[in-house]
Amino acid sequence: MHTISPTVLKDEIKTNMRAGLNTMIWGAPGIGKSEIPQQVARELNLPLLDFRANLFDPVDVRGIPYLKQPSADSQKFTSWAVPDVFPIAERDGERGILFIDELPTAPPATQNAFLQLLLTREIGDYKMPMGWSIISAGNELTDSASVYQMPSPVKNRLSHYKLEPTISDWVDWAHQNSIDSNVIAFIQYRPNLLNSFSADEYAFPTPRSWAFVSKKLAMQPDNDNEVIFYGVSSLVGDGPAGEFIAFKEIADELPDIDKVIQTPSEYKKNDNPALLYALATAVATRAEDATIKNIMKLASKIPVEFQVILMKGIFSRDANLRKHEDVRSWIKENAHIA
Repeated sequence: MHTISPTVLKDEIKTNMRAGLNTMIWGAPGIGKSEIPQQVARELNLPLLDFRANLFDPVDVRGIPYLKQPSADSQKFTSWAVPDVFPIAERDGERGILFIDELPTAPPATQNAFLQLLLTREIGDYKMPMGWSIISAGNELTDSASVYQMPSPVKNRLSHYKLEPTISDWVDWAHQNSIDSNVIAFIQYRPNLLNSFSADEYAFPTPRSWAFVSKKLAMQPDNDNEVIFYGVSSLVGDGPAGEFIAFKEIADELPDIDKVIQTPSEYKKNDNPALLYALATAVATRAEDATIKNIMKLASKIPVEFQVILMKGIFSRDANLRKHEDVRSWIKENAHIA
């Protein structure tokens, strides 16, 4: 199966939704499979209901049976209570996304219980509102994630995509979600360490584990890199943690970023790639209407390839800054590379 980037996958999902088709996202642990449906829901301004299929057994999917008797003299018959996780128009609206996460980790009997829902959008007494779409996600058998072989009838009711995170998509997401600037800069400097899944290791680098590193750094009371190493290695492994700390030690040598932006003329040029990655990323986090003019002056003092990194970071955080006169001039001058 060909891999697909997050940006292209989101477009595919939106097309599937318009066509009334179900989507299945495959991929290794920690690469952002669960984040994609949430992003699509936000972009389309739709509600999202999600649950983990592996927490259900076949009876749960159809609903708990109970006796129903419309009137005192009528015959009793069995009906099923609608599972609370399924969308109900009166409660959840006429349109939305139902996200079934971890579908392959559910036993085959449970996966088969979803067949009718995937095909006819009905199950037992339940009928899904017409405006709702189904997205599923999960790991492959090769990911050592305790998954089951998906039954062929279930496979045939889904559009299948194998997600592969890309640096550009992740960097955009990281800027938009206030990931630590050193983490963003390091991943741009060492892109092969964004995602290096290993079933044989306790900790390994993934987009999710680097986001955890960012959270850990924000709460780290001690700025001692030797102390920080243990926290980072617990999330991404010893090797990547060692490289990150070495990078961070270089980044720590940066002058005060706010002062550099305030007086760009005092910036002393440096050819160290690691430091330039750190500088471009840190400056991008300070971009706003009040600082953009000085930031553009500073940009002119660094190599053009790092200007591009800086500008992409700025646009990820605030696309409206494209309208600034100095930014428009830079885009025009660098249209052949930007």
